[in-house]
Amino acid sequence: MNLPSLSIHRHVLTTMLSAVLILFGVIGYSRVGVDRYPSTEFPLVAVQTNLIGANPSVIDASITNIIETAVNAVPGIEHIASTSSPGNSRVIVTFDMDKDINVAFDEVQSKVNQVINQLPTDADPPIVAKLEFGASPIMWLALEGDRTMQQLNSYAINTIKKNLETINGVGEVKIGGKRERTIRINLNLDSMAAFNVTTAEVLAAVRNEHFMMPGGFLVSGETEHMVKLDMEYHDPRDLENLVVAYRDGAPLKLGDIGEIEDGMADPRSLARVNGKPTVGLGITKIAEANTVEIIDEAMRRINEEIRPQLPPGMKLSIASDDSLFVRAMVGSLEEHLVLGT
Repeated sequence: MNLPSLSIHRHVLTTMLSAVLILFGVIGYSRVGVDRYPSTEFPLVAVQTNLIGANPSVIDASITNIIETAVNAVPGIEHIASTSSPGNSRVIVTFDMDKDINVAFDEVQSKVNQVINQLPTDADPPIVAKLEFGASPIMWLALEGDRTMQQLNSYAINTIKKNLETINGVGEVKIGGKRERTIRINLNLDSMAAFNVTTAEVLAAVRNEHFMMPGGFLVSGETEHMVKLDMEYHDPRDLENLVVAYRDGAPLKLGDIGEIEDGMADPRSLARVNGKPTVGLGITKIAEANTVEIIDEAMRRINEEIRPQLPPGMKLSIASDDSLFVRAMVGSLEEHLVLGT
């Protein structure tokens, strides 16, 4: 008995099997992940190193070339590309497609660790990371208002960012246009010359007088207390009393040869919405997470938790939303399924 005759003679069984297949199809369709692009993984590993204040030629000679030479010994490399820009070195290693990305990452990390002592002492430790496609933010928010950029930065990082990072499927919330709080010592060259003080003396005084270190343990009977030696200046105004040197037996303070400025880092990045300075928050999802579900939950929290608690004068708006494109594509797909085209 062939399939057509079986379906005719046992039509009840055929109907039940068709219903079961349709049921599984509906369940599978409701649970399938929705995203703009398919999940892909390429064996790419990046090594990033920062050296603040260095020009590209110094970065290339003292960092990029050293790291390139070290990682070049890793087997399975297809090619290496590097970029040396002011204050930053970035080396991207592309492996053969059959290379396991986790093995490649471990091997690159091992080679980089072997040459860390050859890098400049002022350079930040190299950061080795696997590059993921689709790791760009799926949603950008813009925080603006009649506040200083330092206040907007602080609220975005300490309040909004922490709330959004707890959403299931969110890997990271990036901050766009961020400028860190920076304490500057603006030295007066005329005053330094009058007191015969060099920049090296000022740097040495700051290193020797502004620090924090462990102090061991204080043991009393059956109790034990940790001791911390805190010599840091927590109020920028107190830095003016830092003793730089002694002249004619009298202490020469930092405030005598310069001014202390409590400001922000130099603007190396900028975020604007409708021509106004703003702080951006970019929601990045983890691999294979559902873009639409993440954005729906983010919108719920924004409307129910974040916006009602915004300080007066602050405004949080949606700058971009990838779920709009995803919904449009899914809607088009559903239309073609119904029409059979």
